[in-house]
Amino acid sequence: MPAAPRRLTRATPVREIMNRSLITIQLKEKAGLADQLMRNYAVHHLPVLEGKVLRGILTQRDLYKNMLSYFFIESDREQQDFLDEFLDIPSIMTEDPITLEPEQTLGEALDLMLANRIGSLPVVDERNELVGIVTEFDLLRALAELLE
Repeated sequence: MPAAPRRLTRATPVREIMNRSLITIQLKEKAGLADQLMRNYAVHHLPVLEGKVLRGILTQRDLYKNMLSYFFIESDREQQDFLDEFLDIPSIMTEDPITLEPEQTLGEALDLMLANRIGSLPVVDERNELVGIVTEFDLLRALAELLE
């Protein structure tokens, strides 16, 4: 017998929809790598870790607003060199981002994202270690499921 379809509500824990396939970057890495990861994996938010502990979040917007000159460089190699030389991750990331715990609800995630005008919420455990992320896309997918 097939499993009954799940019914999402505002009270559903975020662990039900969070993305566990995480693309992250370490605090000590170069901004060029962050740009490359975002491009290669088509993500707009990179949790920044020190070991396993969440230290910040770097968005595509953070990266681009800090590299106006970047748009006048033609080759990918020159772009990465520019980023690596002039931008370091700690100086452009958002430190201590707003986070969720896995048992917090979709309603709480939605309220936090709307109130703070942010596109993602890292999900952390009691040690502040990253276990997932909830993005605008995840919430839109949940909404689409509700509308079926």
